[in-house]
Amino acid sequence: MHAYVSLEQDEGGYPPFDSEELDVELRHDGACTVVGVPVFTNGIAVDDIVSVIQTEEDDRWWVTSVMLASGHGTVRVVPHGDTSFDEIVAELQGVGCAAHGTDFGVVAVDVPPEVDADTLDRVLSSGRASGRWEFDVGVAVG
Repeated sequence: MHAYVSLEQDEGGYPPFDSEELDVELRHDGACTVVGVPVFTNGIAVDDIVSVIQTEEDDRWWVTSVMLASGHGTVRVVPHGDTSFDEIVAELQGVGCAAHGTDFGVVAVDVPPEVDADTLDRVLSSGRASGRWEFDVGVAVG
């Protein structure tokens, strides 16, 4: 199942979409659990429980709020130079994250609550400082 989140674009038109489709599972109570890593959405992470409504005009389900935050974090990493998706994924998996490259030139990263935030910050900051990538945080860990 999918639920959608409205996105705000900056003055440069980023992100390149006005909404993001999230992979979710419908719960018995009508809410949804997020099962896919959000790529552009801030404030929502894997395993968060979100409320949704179905709109009449397009019949899609839209996220209205986070009902219960899971403690997971979300990070987006953009490779620079000849840094590959595979290198970034391997480094982040090495500290306990789940990561995958996307069709949008971004590595989407799920940060489980048990990942040490200081270790992750060192890895991310080191990659930025060395010019291998840029990153931003969609949901801080913890």
